[in-house]
Amino acid sequence: MILMLSVRLAATGHAYLDAYAPTNILIRSLRAPDGQRMAVPVSAMLAVAYGMAGAGLTSLIEYGGSGWLNPLVILCAWNTIKFGWVSVASAACSARRIVAHPLRSRRRAKVHGA
Repeated sequence: MILMLSVRLAATGHAYLDAYAPTNILIRSLRAPDGQRMAVPVSAMLAVAYGMAGAGLTSLIEYGGSGWLNPLVILCAWNTIKFGWVSVASAACSARRIVAHPLRSRRRAKVHGA
């Protein structure tokens, strides 16, 4: 009973964050067919920006900053990893599409007699 409730709670939290978290909305729009052209540069830029923000927050904490900044450091690290993987996955999908594209155009030329 407790396990079922905890799984349901985790699923509800996941659905809420997937629908309303700003980074998840951005990643969803980058993975859509309209946003795939800009997916690699935007996600790579955001990965670097989040990494630099996390490093800055870490140095701020080391020099006597408040302890409540630690969750922000973890959030920046997580977003760096997330946008880094989106960048790599988008680059791989783009490379696969570029390699497969000439094959499709040759097949169309043979079929249509051009």
